[in-house]
Amino acid sequence: MSLGRLKRMLLTGLFIVAPFSLTFILILWFVQLVDHMLYPVTSLLGRPVPGLGLIVSLLIVLGVGALASNIAGQHLLEYFEELVLRVPGFNWLYKTIKQVAEVFSPAAKKNFRSVVLIEYPRPEIWSMGFVTNEVTLEGRKLVTVYVPTNHLYIGDFVLVPPEKVRTLPMSMQDGIQAALSAGAALPKDLLQKRKEPPPPGEGSKVQPT
Repeated sequence: MSLGRLKRMLLTGLFIVAPFSLTFILILWFVQLVDHMLYPVTSLLGRPVPGLGLIVSLLIVLGVGALASNIAGQHLLEYFEELVLRVPGFNWLYKTIKQVAEVFSPAAKKNFRSVVLIEYPRPEIWSMGFVTNEVTLEGRKLVTVYVPTNHLYIGDFVLVPPEKVRTLPMSMQDGIQAALSAGAALPKDLLQKRKEPPPPGEGSKVQPT
């Protein structure tokens, strides 16, 4: 095995393992932080309570989710975010992590608008991507297409004229599944619409004679 191939395999494995490892480390750090904050309470009980930090962490995450689901909570979170963005150095890191999280969150439907094909990185080479935005460059309208290059964690964003974009009749879920499967989950005919199932009860109707 050549040194170049070994290096490519090492980098590919690193980019796959790193997001999972980072997520696990952050969750573990948060649970340990909550455990440390609960130490005065557990010291009054006279003995540690197994799993208390994990349970409280889950309740905190659920509480933040519930808070963000109403208008008053959203305003409160926006105010807290403004305070965080005033911290030098930390504001850049926070904005970067937040943008990545928003793209791959369950609410990504508002970020991933459609599944498309574009000729990238050169003509006659088609790449599947996701339309994420529309911009204007020197008076010309362009669409922003995110092209995954390593599952969904790493990729390129390309500015493409709308007439150069071919929208695929695929749902966001099908598109993400195709990217995660390295193309194995793509339908045989990319531009053929999948048949939608008939509405409930419609298949049992008696046709008039």
